[in-house]
Amino acid sequence: MLRFLAKNLLGIAAMVTASPLALAAPGSEKENMTGWNHFVWGAEVGGSIDMTSNGLSSINADAYFGYKNAWIDAVGVGASVNMMVNNSVRTYPVYALLRTDFSSGRGLVFMDLRGGIAINNLTYSDTQTSLYLSPGIGFNLARGRSFCSYMTLSYIYNGLRPFDLGDHRCDVDGLSMACLRLGIRF
Repeated sequence: MLRFLAKNLLGIAAMVTASPLALAAPGSEKENMTGWNHFVWGAEVGGSIDMTSNGLSSINADAYFGYKNAWIDAVGVGASVNMMVNNSVRTYPVYALLRTDFSSGRGLVFMDLRGGIAINNLTYSDTQTSLYLSPGIGFNLARGRSFCSYMTLSYIYNGLRPFDLGDHRCDVDGLSMACLRLGIRF
């Protein structure tokens, strides 16, 4: 029984890993992925506008790394530094990333999903850890053999709780932001 189960699991694993490569368009860059060609990393810079009117708009810097194949542009982990421009509040999101255009060829538009935690370093309060979610849509700008530049427009939810900000109290019950990022991946 154990031998039968192991044989079937190995067969299923082989089909799952080989099928995206078999479905790649002939002549596409995704067709010949082997070894280190499945490794992806990237960096982004951008800005976020606070939609909750608490003066917490930010400038962001992100970095990530992970795996790619014919159908998935990136699945991995990333981290960000979000520096608020009106005060010295900083948030440090650490997240899992999924990016795909739902095709094996070169797509113009892709889906960008991020989820994890945000470590919020507040000015006059303790550090808070909260939920971080960021669904978005992206647009590829330029491509070469080893890189792709892109722009993403996304929503950011940071589960920030109320805190004191010097002379006033920020009654935040979750921070909602609109975010624009420019990035490059290799």
